[in-house]
Amino acid sequence: INNPFIWDEEVLIVKNPIIRSWEHLSYLFTRSVFGRPLGEGSGYYRPLYIGTFMLDYHLWGLNPVGYHIINIILHIINALLLYILLLKLGIERKMAHLSSIFFALFPINAQAVIQIATRDTLLFIFWSLLSLIAFLKGIHRSKPCFLVSIGFFILAVLSKEAALILPLLIFAYIFIFLDKEKRPKAVFPLLALVVVALGYIAFRFFIMIGKPHTPLSLINEASFIERLYTVPRIFLTYLRLFVLPVVLKSEYNFVVYSLKDIYVWLGAPFLILIFVAVYRFLSQKKLVKFLYAWFFIGLLPYTHLVMPLHATLLEHWGYFSSMAFAVLFSAVILKIIDGVLLKKKGLRRVAIVMIVFLMLFYAGKISLRAQEWSDPFLLYKSDSAREPDSFLLHCNLGVEYFRRGMIEEAKTEFILCNKVAPRQGYDMAYNNLAVIYAREGEFSTAIEYYKKSIALNNSALAYANLGGLYNKLNMRNEAIVILDKGARFYPLDVEIRYQLAVAYYETGKIDLARRMFQEVEVLHSDYSGTRRYLGLIK
Repeated sequence: INNPFIWDEEVLIVKNPIIRSWEHLSYLFTRSVFGRPLGEGSGYYRPLYIGTFMLDYHLWGLNPVGYHIINIILHIINALLLYILLLKLGIERKMAHLSSIFFALFPINAQAVIQIATRDTLLFIFWSLLSLIAFLKGIHRSKPCFLVSIGFFILAVLSKEAALILPLLIFAYIFIFLDKEKRPKAVFPLLALVVVALGYIAFRFFIMIGKPHTPLSLINEASFIERLYTVPRIFLTYLRLFVLPVVLKSEYNFVVYSLKDIYVWLGAPFLILIFVAVYRFLSQKKLVKFLYAWFFIGLLPYTHLVMPLHATLLEHWGYFSSMAFAVLFSAVILKIIDGVLLKKKGLRRVAIVMIVFLMLFYAGKISLRAQEWSDPFLLYKSDSAREPDSFLLHCNLGVEYFRRGMIEEAKTEFILCNKVAPRQGYDMAYNNLAVIYAREGEFSTAIEYYKKSIALNNSALAYANLGGLYNKLNMRNEAIVILDKGARFYPLDVEIRYQLAVAYYETGKIDLARRMFQEVEVLHSDYSGTRRYLGLIK
């Protein structure tokens, strides 16, 4: 809980002006999580997720302890909700207990809890489990619970778009568990969920995105058939990380390019063999079918078959599917123990000790991973060595070098970042290189790289930095043009508005400067000596 803000949290929390005032509440619904206007190609519309950070900020400011505690509480609640759901599915308490504990202790889920920015995963699972539990109550007890289920589903979708898989899971439940005469009762509420999902999809593609959102990633550059070849390796990697998480990483970047790859011709049959063997081994066939559906549906958004994402695999993407796996894992363990105990009861203690040791191993891995996340420099250095094709890790490591005054090492990492990044490179790496070149007096190269950063992804930081450099070089008109454009994209960005105010002041546009400085003062009191400028204007 004492880990610092790290990675995206610096943008989402530390430097996010939206969360600092309740007056900005409307921005949660009109901006992406990174503050971009809807319709500008942003793929992250999660207002409820950012809303929790707004609440956090008003409770404990920029003390990360409170944010971490909320994540831990959400994870504990999700484990308890899983336990409740399993009981409603007719699973005996012993298996429900063991499954919930395994889920809580899977090291692959550590990132979802340790990294504050991955709270969107915790949230959408929280609301999705509540929606699923309410739906089951609607089927078996009270119809008004269906309305509650729909409400929870809407909250889940507003937390993270991956919640759209929930109607598929409910359909699987209806098809597998309910008799034909009971299915009609559940079909109409399910259709209501489908309508909500389709409405959100229409909003996302026709209003929110505006233009195609193409993430910068190795998997996004692959063809559809190559992404299809990669699916068995994705599933096998998750299975390995669930059971034996020897090495954990922030990102996994791989693509299977050929049908001849071992992960295709051997991996796919091996996967089928595992699932067939488990299905035959366990006696509760309906439950196993549902858990298989849960496992595959949970990973469906992350197979890249519908839409490629910004990495091939992230550990917290397996959070929902890890619940189904925890139940299957527990069922297999208990079946083996029960079978052995029938022959030799003295093995009970040995079996219990083995389970305890496995849990202690998982707890130890979580502790070690949390320690790595406690130091950004340690995390980025170790993970970039484990995953050298991650341009994000190289860029983040470069930032940490820069903060330590190790400029040449920082430059090397930023150049390496652009080298391993697909297409034309990473916008933040260009921005960071521009900062270094500006410090070295290579202003023309710095301006070129800032412009490159803006052209690639409309980087707010590049707008502010380029405008600030123009001001430093007395290129006031150029500063006004670029900063005015940046202010329209990011109306709450303090540095953009401050630099724009300076440019107005230096060009004699006093009224515009006064208004802009006053806006900066409202957003951030006495930012960079704003009051001194206001005093000069008066």
